[in-house]
Amino acid sequence: MGRWGFRLFEGDKDLDIVAAIRKAFGDGPEKLNLYLMINKTDMVAPEHAQFYRGFVTEIRGQLDSGVGDELFKKYRALEHEHQGQYRTIVVGALMMRGGAKIKADDMQHLRDLVPKIPCQHRFALPMMDFGFRDPGKAQFLTALDNYQPGTPRDFHEPSCFHCGKIHADHGINLKKCGHCQAAWYCGIDCRRTHRKIHKASCKAIWEKVLANVDLVMNRHQPSPLWQYHTD
Repeated sequence: MGRWGFRLFEGDKDLDIVAAIRKAFGDGPEKLNLYLMINKTDMVAPEHAQFYRGFVTEIRGQLDSGVGDELFKKYRALEHEHQGQYRTIVVGALMMRGGAKIKADDMQHLRDLVPKIPCQHRFALPMMDFGFRDPGKAQFLTALDNYQPGTPRDFHEPSCFHCGKIHADHGINLKKCGHCQAAWYCGIDCRRTHRKIHKASCKAIWEKVLANVDLVMNRHQPSPLWQYHTD
């Protein structure tokens, strides 16, 4: 599928990294079920049916027992590998998703890594889609600025595509882009500032459908007869 969003954990590559990290210490009872915290929400569930809150609390206990520190130690030592630095970013995001404690040195290292990670602003082929997309980079930086251990940071909830803030950061209800209905903004200032970057991907659903139909039609259209003429 490639990518279905522009933020953290909204692409196959991020989820592949999470799948690898969960087996960092084996595939037995000690494996980390980190995927249970990703792209899942209790926001619309009644309190008695909110299962994921319990999972997050359980995983935070694992991470705070020393497992989180070991994850940073393991993957910081492997940053020379392909996507190694971005993998450490994902580790940091998982730690914040769980509300786990992060050492000051590891937190600063995450900040130092951000400008080193590729950031795509436009379309990229799935095989070449590495690192951040612009809204995901803003989302991660703002998470670092506002993170409080013990308070899980939900990367699934709406975040401003420009400044990266969520409702808990400033008490503002974010609004969707009126055209594409896919981007979120704090207000008109963030929307205007981000317009130049967002413009290329700001397509209404009907525009996306027409573009796909046009692509399919052109792909299956017969080539002109002159291409088959031989002397």
